[in-house]
Amino acid sequence: MSYLKSNGEAIGIPLLIIGCVTLFVAFILTLMGAEVLYLIGLVLALFSVGLGLIAVGMADKSDKRQLELLERLDKNVERLPLMLKDDVLTPSGQLIAKEIVSEQSKMAVQKRLDKDTKRVGYVRGEIYQVKDGSWAIGWGGKYPL
Repeated sequence: MSYLKSNGEAIGIPLLIIGCVTLFVAFILTLMGAEVLYLIGLVLALFSVGLGLIAVGMADKSDKRQLELLERLDKNVERLPLMLKDDVLTPSGQLIAKEIVSEQSKMAVQKRLDKDTKRVGYVRGEIYQVKDGSWAIGWGGKYPL
């Protein structure tokens, strides 16, 4: 079931397309005078299963995204008393805010690098921290472009 949840859209879309093609074939056969009641049943089954799997896949993606957002919220709420005092950002709060921004920058850059690696099939760069605390990708170097 876990496989269907994570790959629901990838399985459902081809089923939906096959259902459309089958519907077209049934329409052509009907114009020729053939009995196609069984094809109509097959079309309805393909549409139902395809749309169901697409819905399951989208729901799984939504659940993962919501869980990620809630985890980030929980993590940051724990830091809130250290950051604020009477609605003023404390010195330790400023350090924590810089750390959070740096961490988010690093995650975004790592995600970009992972996406590029997946696209080309091999690593073409590495992440490094810039003097201002943000993160960037160093392309090339010891990695071929």
